[in-house]
Amino acid sequence: MIDRLVTWMGKLFSVVTLLVVFVVVTEIVMRYLFHAPTLWASESMVFGCALVYVMGAAWTAHEGRHVKIELLYGRLSVKGRAIADACTFLFFALYLGLLFWASIQYALDSLSVGETSGSPWDPPVYPFKIALAVGILLLLLQGAGKLVKDLRFAIGGERH
Repeated sequence: MIDRLVTWMGKLFSVVTLLVVFVVVTEIVMRYLFHAPTLWASESMVFGCALVYVMGAAWTAHEGRHVKIELLYGRLSVKGRAIADACTFLFFALYLGLLFWASIQYALDSLSVGETSGSPWDPPVYPFKIALAVGILLLLLQGAGKLVKDLRFAIGGERH
């Protein structure tokens, strides 16, 4: 169920990449053809890319695309990798748990004051801070799901 959720969310938010490309092209046309740069394009690109990054992290983990130290990890057997991943989960969970807790505080503080970017366009930023917390939670859930799969494989040899 976790795998399906993070895949669905990753694919959903990958569409934001197309919106970012549209914003970039619009800004280039407005700036260089019409000499009328927009106020909103730069922040929209940053916010869009941030959404893709945080909401796609769990999908990236599900697909096994995060960076690993291949010098050591690549030399292990498949079962050895599962054991290594299970052993390092504690550090992963501790880091993401603290990051999730901090991001919740960050989002709640931002929401309580109706925080905006402070730029001339001045969009609200609290939705993006909420998305950060959701993305971290999804990554933590994906990691927990992978832990279960790794333990089943390491103990019983049942491949996920």
